Amino acid sequence: MADGNTNDSSNNVADGDNIANDGRPLHTIDPIVLMENGTAVDSSGSDAGAAKDGDFAAADLKERRVRVSLRWVSVPYAAVTSLAVWSVADRPQSVVWVFSTITCAYLVLLTIVLTRTMRAGTVLLSVSYAALVGAAAAHLSPRAGMVIVHLDTAYAAGLFGFALAEHRQFAGAERSAAAVPMPASSPSEEELKKDAVAPFLSAIVSLLCTGCAAFVLCYAKDTHLLIMEVSFLVDLSIWCWMCTLALQTLHGVFIGVHHMTNTYSLGPPSLVLLEISVSYFLGQAVGTLVYSLGMIVMAALFGYCIGIYAHYKHLVALEVSTEVSKLPLIQDSTDETLTKQEV
Repeated sequence: MADGNTNDSSNNVADGDNIANDGRPLHTIDPIVLMENGTAVDSSGSDAGAAKDGDFAAADLKERRVRVSLRWVSVPYAAVTSLAVWSVADRPQSVVWVFSTITCAYLVLLTIVLTRTMRAGTVLLSVSYAALVGAAAAHLSPRAGMVIVHLDTAYAAGLFGFALAEHRQFAGAERSAAAVPMPASSPSEEELKKDAVAPFLSAIVSLLCTGCAAFVLCYAKDTHLLIMEVSFLVDLSIWCWMCTLALQTLHGVFIGVHHMTNTYSLGPPSLVLLEISVSYFLGQAVGTLVYSLGMIVMAALFGYCIGIYAHYKHLVALEVSTEVSKLPLIQDSTDETLTKQEV
């Protein structure tokens, strides 16, 4: 740092004087590292400014490359999916298989491009494993294999949503996690019991949805009806967990109560109307994919919400570590004060 008043001010802080030259109180701030747009920046001098500009330029270049890559991937996906689905439009099970397989591959590729923490091999293996299980189950029950591959798209969409949240938080476009209040250091037993009610109810609803899906799989003969009911059951389960995570844990910072209410009240009727329109013009087999798209959107939104929650937990851990690191300094200051008083 430069000589002069700056050194005097820093020395005063080091000696325990928390008053600046103009009389304002100083806060304990680490002047070395600042987080800006997800990049660690040294704020101690002109060299840090040059490094900061270089980091921002590199981050901006990478952001542009990601956007170009997404465009180049999305256009072929739309073209290939349209042609492949249209060629099997008269076979409902084949439509679901083709659409789910191509969509899973597309979402896996997007996840690999966007993610900051997940390994490409782990993402590819986890999604392809479920697809292989569906292919194996199809030899025993074609409808069971179709449902497994259909659900695999929801899992791939959740991974994509999580990766998108990571990417946007790194770029500084998503700041919801920083706005969530920090949890209480020592919550009471009543608060812990109250916080456990919503996850318990969500788990009960998920179990009921799983049982209903198994019942529908055994007794529903129509592919259109099977995909519609399974998709709605998955949406209901995801909606309950999103209410728990977004409204209770994240305190409605990312998604408010009115958004969740609108999703529950307007989402299903909108999907039904859209499915009727698509089925009228393109056939019932293609119209079935409307429910698949609704499930994919819900799963991606849930994965995005989980990504925000993961970053929030990281911020809480940093806050706790900061408080713990201050304890020795407070103890030393207390001991020094007691020593002075004894003298």
